[in-house]
Amino acid sequence: MKNIDIDLRLLELFCCVYEKGSLSESSNCLHLSQSTISFHMHQLEKSIGLKLFYRKGRRLLPTSNAHMLYPYARKLLELKLSVIEEIRLLTGSYKGYIKIGASSIPGSYLLPHFISRYLNKNPSTQIDLIVEDSEIVLSRLEAGEVDIGFTGFVQQDRRMVIREVWEDSILFVGGKDVKDWLTLEELTKMPFVLREETSGTRKFVEGFLNSVGVDVRSLNVVLVVNKNEVILDVLKNIRAVSYLSSHVLKGSDASEIRVLRVQGLEIPKRKFYMVYSKDRPQSPAVKNFLEEFSKFLQEVSV
Repeated sequence: MKNIDIDLRLLELFCCVYEKGSLSESSNCLHLSQSTISFHMHQLEKSIGLKLFYRKGRRLLPTSNAHMLYPYARKLLELKLSVIEEIRLLTGSYKGYIKIGASSIPGSYLLPHFISRYLNKNPSTQIDLIVEDSEIVLSRLEAGEVDIGFTGFVQQDRRMVIREVWEDSILFVGGKDVKDWLTLEELTKMPFVLREETSGTRKFVEGFLNSVGVDVRSLNVVLVVNKNEVILDVLKNIRAVSYLSSHVLKGSDASEIRVLRVQGLEIPKRKFYMVYSKDRPQSPAVKNFLEEFSKFLQEVSV
């Protein structure tokens, strides 16, 4: 049987080509010529005896062999980075790096306090905080693009560690000339401002409204936005209603925004979650962050 050996550098190139889907985009990412990348991909295919890509127009499409290889290649590269960080830690040249994905409420209102505290204690660590919708954060987490995710909803996955970390109150709110007490029928007929479909807050509110017999498609939607701050600004200037996290109202200039009471309705608390992969190798910095965050949660819950 043929002996097979794989160069980790070739796997790095393979992962980039797999993710970008073209030699030109991979060339920009890897700072190598397209001909060099193509040569290395042929070398990898020759060494393992499997075809990994085929051309369709200007795109390089992965074969079923590439789909099989990719998750293993990512794990090997992540393990390599962890080994390098451990060596740097031992030699005293360690600079930690943590990549965090967070939905809008945790990313804008809840995490910054802890991250500031963490960086004061760990000044040699760099943290990249990416604030996006919950759905996008979970996708990035599954793809290995972030180390830790903080989201407003989760999908049960045995490959992930999921921990409840915060609670939140969602409130119906109104702006200019909206009375602060409405019936459910009045609420549904008012001009309505929604968050975008991938928003965790929107998914939570949709689920709640469905439970009381209201289909979001029946609302009088006049605007869909992807920022809580835009909702605040719009409600200050038009007669409309929406919903916001209590954390947004506490952390913003919401003096002109009314919290609405809706007859017979009480929105239950929603939760925020910390999520990370069970299989992804954790660097010393990520391990330390998780330990410090657990201590922080214990402190604030006392």
